[in-house]
Amino acid sequence: MSEVHIASCVAYARPESTAAIVRAIEGTRLAEVPRQDGRGRMVVLIEGGSAGAVLDAIDAIRALDGVLAVHLAYQHIEDESELQEPQE
Repeated sequence: MSEVHIASCVAYARPESTAAIVRAIEGTRLAEVPRQDGRGRMVVLIEGGSAGAVLDAIDAIRALDGVLAVHLAYQHIEDESELQEPQE
C-alpha cells in the first residue's frame, strides 16, 4: 500500500524576492504556491511519498535565497488508492 503525504506551509520571504522564489519552487517541482501576497507571504502545498520527502522539500525551500522562514501548518497522510478517480 502506497501513501501520499500532503502538507501545507506558510513561507515568509523578502518581498522583493517573492516572485523569484515562487518560480524556483514551482520550476523544481518541489511544491505548488497557490497564494502569495506583496509582503512576502506564500502558501506552499507539498506532496510526497513519505514524511521524509515532505521535510526534504521544506528544507530545500528554506535554503532558497530570500526565504526567511517556512512553517508547517498541516500534514495529512492518504492511501494513494483513495486518491484515484473512480472508473466508470
